[in-house]
Amino acid sequence: MTILDIVRLTAVRVGAAFVVILGAGIGAGWLLLQYDEGLGFREEADRIAEVLQLRPGLIVADVRAGSGGWTVDMAKRVGQSGRIFATVSPNNPAHEIFQALAEAEIDNVNVIGRTPGPSQRLPLDCCDAILLRGVYHDFPDRETIARGLVENLKPGGRMAVIDFGEGTPEQLSGHGLAQETLIAEMETAGFAVEQVIDDWFGNAYCILFRRPVER
Repeated sequence: MTILDIVRLTAVRVGAAFVVILGAGIGAGWLLLQYDEGLGFREEADRIAEVLQLRPGLIVADVRAGSGGWTVDMAKRVGQSGRIFATVSPNNPAHEIFQALAEAEIDNVNVIGRTPGPSQRLPLDCCDAILLRGVYHDFPDRETIARGLVENLKPGGRMAVIDFGEGTPEQLSGHGLAQETLIAEMETAGFAVEQVIDDWFGNAYCILFRRPVER
């Protein structure tokens, strides 16, 4: 076998190995995508519906709704007799939510665009429930946001805040908030803690707050 033959054979073997590795990587990525869009999403959506006690006829806000996946799910659960307010995220233009709503043929959602300042532009006493999933830590003026949200809820309404705990990789990279800090800020704003769920998913927790009937 000549040197040229050896080089050719080596190249073939390296190429085949690369194809196997690439295929495995694509397969793993595909499986992860299917989990996020399938079982993982469905399981978390069911948990959100459970803690917020979603049912037909309720009015719910999805704060910083991203691309609209959770908005669509909750809109289906509250039905035509209910309504969802979806506020736009800084990193997701409004058309992403409108596209998700169009694809799902959903027409019981009010999309609220971004505005200067901390206000989410939700009506006062509008909501039976509010969802903040992985977004509260990003607000530059959280105390103002919390005071506003307690006024957006109806008395007795629930708010679920899902975020990443202290010391987690997400929190260390700036995407999380200690539970103690969250609870202190919400109680100062006028919320009462109803439930703390440490093992929500991965490194995330969920704290369920309620606006007291009398404050």
